[in-house]
Amino acid sequence: MSTVLAALLLAGCASTMPGQGPVPAAAETWTKPGSTLQDTQQALQACNYVDRFSIGTKAIAGQFACMNDKGFTFNAHRQLKREHCVAPEMPAGCAVYWHTLNR
Repeated sequence: MSTVLAALLLAGCASTMPGQGPVPAAAETWTKPGSTLQDTQQALQACNYVDRFSIGTKAIAGQFACMNDKGFTFNAHRQLKREHCVAPEMPAGCAVYWHTLNR
């Protein structure tokens, strides 16, 4: 019985809110015409991209500038949802998302 209860509790913690879906990977939030997912991942690596809001807005701004210099565009509203930007481990893109949301 306790094993079943533990499994149910873990499943509940791992699930997402209805309609929310999982937090997108950083490579899914950046686009560049003609670029593949592998190209995007390589650019993120070259920019030392850390996909955590907790690194601070100055570090996030540097990462975003690097990606923009490489010709990539951040697509917050296509990928990130409000619910993605409330968890302690929210992605770096939430800095841009909340900035544009509060305009």
